[in-house]
Amino acid sequence: MDTFRQVEADERARHQAIKDHVWGEGGLPDYDGPDDVPASLGERWAYVVDGEFVAICTLMTPEVRLAGEWRPVGGIRGFVTPPEYRGRGYGPQLLEAAIAEFDDRGLTYSLLWPESIAYYRRHGWGLVNTETAYTFPPEAMADPGRSGTIERVGVDDLDRLEAVYTAYASEYELAFRRTAQWWRERVLADAWTYCYMPADGNEAEGYVVYTIDRDAATLSVAELVAVTARARRQLLAFLDRHEPQVETVEWSCPDERRLLTEAVDPDAVAASIEPGGMGRLVDVATAIASLPADRAPTATVTIGVSDPLVAVNDAVFRVESDLSCARVEADPAVTVDVSVLSRLFAGTLSIQTAVAREAVTASDGALAALEPVFQRRDVYVSDFF
Repeated sequence: MDTFRQVEADERARHQAIKDHVWGEGGLPDYDGPDDVPASLGERWAYVVDGEFVAICTLMTPEVRLAGEWRPVGGIRGFVTPPEYRGRGYGPQLLEAAIAEFDDRGLTYSLLWPESIAYYRRHGWGLVNTETAYTFPPEAMADPGRSGTIERVGVDDLDRLEAVYTAYASEYELAFRRTAQWWRERVLADAWTYCYMPADGNEAEGYVVYTIDRDAATLSVAELVAVTARARRQLLAFLDRHEPQVETVEWSCPDERRLLTEAVDPDAVAASIEPGGMGRLVDVATAIASLPADRAPTATVTIGVSDPLVAVNDAVFRVESDLSCARVEADPAVTVDVSVLSRLFAGTLSIQTAVAREAVTASDGALAALEPVFQRRDVYVSDFF
């Protein structure tokens, strides 16, 4: 009998050994017992056939900014099918079961960081954001002159950091709402952290978190957050002051081009676009009905959704002007794949752009009615998991 279930305490080493086959150091893992297994970021789950773990993952329920409020979503990480079971369809079965588990928990949206964008897109996830990866020598940054102070901070200063981050994250769909534990273990652990305090105020306006690889002479910015232009200028200038220690700065941030105009030496700045996270609707009808009133369509619209993984989503839905949404037997005015619909829901692209790119087909009336439902928004999955 096939089951998707949470891993028991005495099975943790078995689960971890499968995970280590992909992300470990390459040798055969050896654990003395459950207490010797590294802590997991989330709940360990396995797809089990005849007692064997044929695919595994870890499930999480982080809170993110979605549709104008903080909402819990389903997160999938550490998804692995052991090599001896690959090619038998167990991976998609685990993904389907994970979505069903999220649905049972009342979650409407799911996130993951892809090893293969194409694989997850085939199963209904859509790429919801990209990132800009900058590389530059520290001296390429402009020096605006010192204003205010740069102060070293740590876990005892979470209130200051959290205030800055919350203001910043509220501007992005799918940015994480961080717990104190997440700050300690996922953001600040083993990193240098400094905040910017303006001369004319007593509240931080920005911060930077980074590590230094002295052998490679590289400073890697984990996060640079600024809620004012002066904070950004001062924090970038602070990176310039590391020139005696490092030769290169690396920084990945929300998709932007600003640094190419801010740098004193733009030619020294290399910028590339990297994929971010992927998102997926768990239950189409419930998700649409959960949208705020200001995102309601201006008229009733029928939407035909194709979903290769979740049968309940593979249907035609009637969306009313009060955002009630139900499956119907009708000819759709709009047809869309669930991976594209998941991007529309998050705000990665607008319905007009999706139609122009032929990712969605829609009648003129349906397109006009859905304009307030699916508008372009700034989207950034802020935390890797």
